[in-house]
Amino acid sequence: MTLPAPVQVALLGLAWSGAVGLAGLLALRFLPRRSVRTDLAGVAAVAVGSLVAGLVGAARAMFLSDHDLAVVAQLAVVVTPIALGVAVAAGRTVVRDVTGLRTRAAAVAHLDAPTPPGAGPDRPRLAELAAIDDDLVEAADRLTRGRIQRDALEQSRRELVAWVSHDLRTPLAGIRAMAEALEDGLAPHPDVYLQRILHEVDRVGLLVDDLFELSRIQAGALTLDAMTVDLAELAHGAVDVVAPAARRRGVLVELAPPQGVSPVRVDPRTVTRVLSNLVANAVHYSPAGGRVLVDVVACDGRVVVGVEDCCGGIPAEDVARLFEPGWRANRSRTPASDVGGGLGLAIARGLARANGGEVDVTPRCGAGCRFELALPAAR
Repeated sequence: MTLPAPVQVALLGLAWSGAVGLAGLLALRFLPRRSVRTDLAGVAAVAVGSLVAGLVGAARAMFLSDHDLAVVAQLAVVVTPIALGVAVAAGRTVVRDVTGLRTRAAAVAHLDAPTPPGAGPDRPRLAELAAIDDDLVEAADRLTRGRIQRDALEQSRRELVAWVSHDLRTPLAGIRAMAEALEDGLAPHPDVYLQRILHEVDRVGLLVDDLFELSRIQAGALTLDAMTVDLAELAHGAVDVVAPAARRRGVLVELAPPQGVSPVRVDPRTVTRVLSNLVANAVHYSPAGGRVLVDVVACDGRVVVGVEDCCGGIPAEDVARLFEPGWRANRSRTPASDVGGGLGLAIARGLARANGGEVDVTPRCGAGCRFELALPAAR
């Protein structure tokens, strides 16, 4: 059975076009690593070549005259470079977009900030490449934020190590000097020296305990025993604990009547430590004759304990660093005998957050500061 002429022509064209196209694709596949520009040019050449091969092959099988076949061949010769040129020109958009992505990827690799999405002449026009571009910009932003945070943490760690080393060296040097004086029989009052040694040992022990507690907080290894408690009672207990030290310093500590306070579900041990730290700090930094006011109020589904002192205020540049481990406003780093290693506020904030709350501070225009512990009310 003889196939119709149009079908024969179509099959011949398909055979020629398919053979040339397959040969071109195999050649591209086994070429060594190539650029996008070369790959696009090769694809364009294969596409145009398969089209011309199918056209010429079908024309030869149609038993056209030599003149007609020559016309087809001339037409193919003229059209082929035009088609290739158009294909290559169209591929320039892809090449430009890929080049732009390479530039952005290099910027991300060097942690530079690339042009934001939607801006810049090198913004990709192709949707898929534009999506990749957006992902690169977002990744660069996250990496930049991570680098800033890492550098800040590293700086904080170095300062903490230096500060704690200093705070440990001071009492240890005193202990050694007093022990040598006792050993050599040069201490005029041995009992007094022994009491001072015990006091310094207690200071070192407290600092070590604070470091251990801070490491557990940062590692998320705290074990909390949550129960429903009255935060006003915990605040009252913290005031009672600090009261003797406040009387010695001549500082008045007042606890205002609680206002609409709801119970909270927290670990009372850790929350008591937070409150004791805030009240003790307020007493320590308030001058003789000063006053510390502690109040407990309900606000927006939370229970807030405020501790106001009259420390004279905190410089604006110090507020941001107030809760950093080891930081103290005393630039000399020579602590008084009743001051810790500068870890108290860092521990207080960490314990508050572990209980689902927050500790913050608000300076009060040269008069003092107000520290607040806010915890969610129990449901």
